[in-house]
Amino acid sequence: MNQLENKYAIKRISKSTDDGYVESLKIYSDSTPVDIKTNTNEITYWIDNQKEASTFELLSFILYLDDKIIGFAMLCYLTNRRVIVYDYIAIKDPFRVNTAFFSYVSLIKNYISSNSYEVDYFVVEINNKNSGKDQDKESRLFLKFLCLEGFGVVNAKYRTLPLGVDNHESCFDAFLYIRKSGDITSSISRNTFLNIVKGIYFDYYEKWYSVSLKADMDNYRKSVNQCFKDIEDDTDTVSILNITSNECRILSDLKYDRTDGSLPARKKHIYKILFLVIPILIIAPILIVFGYNWTLNKLGIEISSVNSMIGSVFGATATFFTAFFITQKRKS
Repeated sequence: MNQLENKYAIKRISKSTDDGYVESLKIYSDSTPVDIKTNTNEITYWIDNQKEASTFELLSFILYLDDKIIGFAMLCYLTNRRVIVYDYIAIKDPFRVNTAFFSYVSLIKNYISSNSYEVDYFVVEINNKNSGKDQDKESRLFLKFLCLEGFGVVNAKYRTLPLGVDNHESCFDAFLYIRKSGDITSSISRNTFLNIVKGIYFDYYEKWYSVSLKADMDNYRKSVNQCFKDIEDDTDTVSILNITSNECRILSDLKYDRTDGSLPARKKHIYKILFLVIPILIIAPILIVFGYNWTLNKLGIEISSVNSMIGSVFGATATFFTAFFITQKRKS
């Protein structure tokens, strides 16, 4: 009998010379919209120079399906804040479906847990450019995951920082989705919220661009400071911020990208196992026949030949396996 299977796997990237890194990064570059795309040279730099990133740890992964590379994922662990930021989960077509996305999210969560990262909050930045009318496809895909995982949007002003000084499309209004580790919460204190934002803005973005934007770093730092001040001012009259959990309307709304398909599965044949079993099934009866003949001779019972018995064994075995393979061929 044939069976269908898919094998999902992730591999943590430790250096840019790792097998498969370049291929997975190309998938990220080809599939990620320009307004949320980080320069691939910068990603490579921080993978190779992680020790310089004292305030964050980059978690990047190659995504495999049936031992083939189909994607790239990147997260950030804010070491001083105990916060995980989901950055990218890029999967190439035709594998860009819910089944694959959620499978890789599950594997990444297992990696974080099994490697004993202390996490208080998981967060995701979601594009709200032009009041959501110009929302990129990555944000739309992430929204499905956020709904099912119990994330909620913090009811406060938020803005993504520019991805360098040349990507003018990358600074826009956004939502900050958040989930408390091990629980779902409907509110968060202003101080905790600002602590998370401070981690994203200063521990992550500012540190990230301190290398590639040395000449323009003063201007970039001013932008970061102004964005953070705007958020502080917007929340200065409250001590508790509500977190709104959205219904998963996006899963069924036809105006969104449909990603509810299935992945092409490979057939798993058992013929290799049979090739090991068949010789045993043929040889064992022959040995039994010779053993039986030897025993009879010792007892003084004459048998002229065992040829007819061996022929019968071969005939029966050949008939059985011929019928078996024909049956399996028709089923497949």
